[in-house]
Amino acid sequence: MKTLFDFKDCKLYLQNLCDSERGTLTRLAEAAGCQKSYLSTCLKGKTNLTMDHAFGMSLHLGHSEEEREYFFLLIEKEKASTSNLRHHLEEKIKNRSREAYRLKNQQANTHILNEGETKQMAFYYSTWMSTAIHMFTSIYEFQTVASIAKRIGIAQDQVQAQLSQLSEYGLVKKEGHSYKWNSGNIYLPDKTQWILNHHQNWRMRSLDNIQRKDDEALHYSSIQSMSKADFEVLKKKIATYIRGFNEISDPSDPEEVYCFSIDFFKC
Repeated sequence: MKTLFDFKDCKLYLQNLCDSERGTLTRLAEAAGCQKSYLSTCLKGKTNLTMDHAFGMSLHLGHSEEEREYFFLLIEKEKASTSNLRHHLEEKIKNRSREAYRLKNQQANTHILNEGETKQMAFYYSTWMSTAIHMFTSIYEFQTVASIAKRIGIAQDQVQAQLSQLSEYGLVKKEGHSYKWNSGNIYLPDKTQWILNHHQNWRMRSLDNIQRKDDEALHYSSIQSMSKADFEVLKKKIATYIRGFNEISDPSDPEEVYCFSIDFFKC
């Protein structure tokens, strides 16, 4: 399903909404404070919407602040009277659209670590064990030192050290001899050095999984030549898929721990 950020033309966006549900044109006209016939004329390209019209429709459509600003840019582009201004607005639209599909914006209910949490970053992303053990504590049968150590094949004292630190940071909660998942959905800011560590940790685990010839796993790599425009299209599709992936995986009952990096395998 297309979102507002898939459109570079406000009239095409509004026409798409009108085509998707009967009565939308009437409701949009009412929200814009104009006649239905006038809005219909605007969508046919014979005249332009005003910012007042745009604001009313944006409120009616329930746009977020980011969506509203993007919608306003589309309106402004249509009204631009010089090629220089139009080009300037097209670049802004392109950048906003790209930003909307950045991976951090596909992660719902996420805590993005800031530079003031460097110590926590260093612990959590220095080794694959921290993230794996954290996730295993969300599964009932893997909430003790012994069960986790046996499952992932490392010494119990290593697991204990990891769980103690996870508990200190509030990511797990100790209850008797059990450690239970307490918080998650951690996301790194774009330019932190720990992103490289995180990807390297799990790519190495992926290679290990490939060598073990895990029949349940999925591994995919492809080298393709394509147009720059299609690269942008595919990047958006992948980002949208990741959002859909999280919508299924986040509320899913915890039974196993998996790694997804277009290497999808049991940890």
